[in-house]
Parts: sequence; structure tokens; C-alpha cells
Amino acid sequence: MGSRDKRTGASKNEWIRGAILMYWSIFWLFNIIDKVIGGSQFLWVGRDRFAQFQKFFASAGLEAPIVADVALIIAAGLEVFAFVFFGGALMYFLQNKVSEARNWFLMGICFTLATFTVFSLGDHLFGDRFELLEHTLFWFMTLASWVIFIRLEDSGAGEEAGLDRRQIMGAAAISGALILITTGSIFNYNEHFFYRRTAAISAEPVGEDLFKVAFPFLGGSTVFEKTIEQFIEEHPTKRIDHIYTVPNPLRLKKADALIFYIITEEKP
Repeated sequence: MGSRDKRTGASKNEWIRGAILMYWSIFWLFNIIDKVIGGSQFLWVGRDRFAQFQKFFASAGLEAPIVADVALIIAAGLEVFAFVFFGGALMYFLQNKVSEARNWFLMGICFTLATFTVFSLGDHLFGDRFELLEHTLFWFMTLASWVIFIRLEDSGAGEEAGLDRRQIMGAAAISGALILITTGSIFNYNEHFFYRRTAAISAEPVGEDLFKVAFPFLGGSTVFEKTIEQFIEEHPTKRIDHIYTVPNPLRLKKADALIFYIITEEKP
């Protein structure tokens, strides 16, 4: 009986250690894909890291695009190395090569800690406290992953920590309900709000020959083009003189949407 409990405990530890390796492998893989794609594509909505880095460095007075590009390359390089080592650790782990998996995992941890340290320094430089909190939490989560991974490797049988049938059914019911709610919310949003990616926006008059356009969160270049076309059709007696956004110092912080103004004059 004791031997069987020992094997069961070891098996559970292996599942957790494998899950840790799987998580970090997928985490860095998706971060790399996000930088390769850049922005929104079919079945993928990522962040335009190129524009983000350029905006951050411009806010610090370094407006040359090459500065942001080099910084992005360094960040992507650290992420690639982290992914390679975590992927290698996962491969060795699946082959039951414990020593190799541990060594590769340690390298992945080191690159991950270095990555989040660099990001945190950048957050201090650019004054982004929200990103600083996020990267700090990931830094400590990385360290915790290593501690848990090693402790589970060194532990023997451990104590029985399985769930009984009632607990499993309760967890499954709660998880299922949350999945249904989340899925319903996603489909509802797609049905009622995703049109904002392409639909034109009505310009709101805010003064004499002055109109304001507020972009939705998902608005992009297509929305801008259709909005201008719609504005011209709705105001045939007016000619667009110029279009401007808020001054540069007010655009240094992140914003969920873009607001621009259309200045017009009456056609002769």
C-alpha cells in the first residue's frame, strides 16, 4: 500500500512539473508569434510592439526608429532563447531525462528573469507603472516556478492530496458555468460590437467648422478611411482643411481609443 501511494505521489509531482514546462513554453511561443505578426490579423489580435516601442522611446526623447527597433530585437532575442530552453526542457522531460530537463529549465528561468528585469527597467524609464506591476509579478512567478519545480523533484512520495468525487464534481460544475458565461460573452461581443473594426463613425460637431471623431477600441485604418468617406458624403458643402489629433505631450500615455478632429471650411 505504501509503495503504491509513493508512486501516486511521484506521478502527481511529474504532472505538475510537466505543466510548468508546458506553460512557459507556450507563454514564450505566443509572445514570439505576437512580435512576428504585429497587430491584428485573422484569428489573432495582438499588440503592435513596433509602434509601442517607438512611442515609449519617443516619450523619452529618442525618436529615431532604429532605437526602438534595436530594443525590440533585443527583447525578442531574450524571449526566443527563453522559449528554446523551455521547449528543450519539455522535450527532455517527456523523454524522462531528468538531469537534462533540469539544466535546460534553469537556463530558461535565467533568460526569463533577465527578460522581465529588462522590461521592468524600461517601465521605470518610461513611467509605465501598470506594466511595471505586471512584469514584477511575472518575475516572482518565474522564481516561484523554479522553486516548485525543484521541490517537487526532490520530494519523495509525499502525502495523498487527491480530490474526492464530490470535490471533482463541484469543481467541474463551477468551471463549466464559468466557461459557458465566458463563451456567451465572447460570442455576444462578436455579434454586437465587432463591426467596430470596419464600420464608419459619425463625426460630432463641437464648434464652427470643427468636428470630433472618437475611435472605438478595435478601430483601425479601415475605420478611418470609411469615416472620412462618410464625412465627405454627409457634408457636401464643406471641404476638409486638415485633420489633427491632440498634441504630442498628451499622447505619451496609453489610450484605449484615438480621438481626432476634422477642420473644415465652406466650399467656394
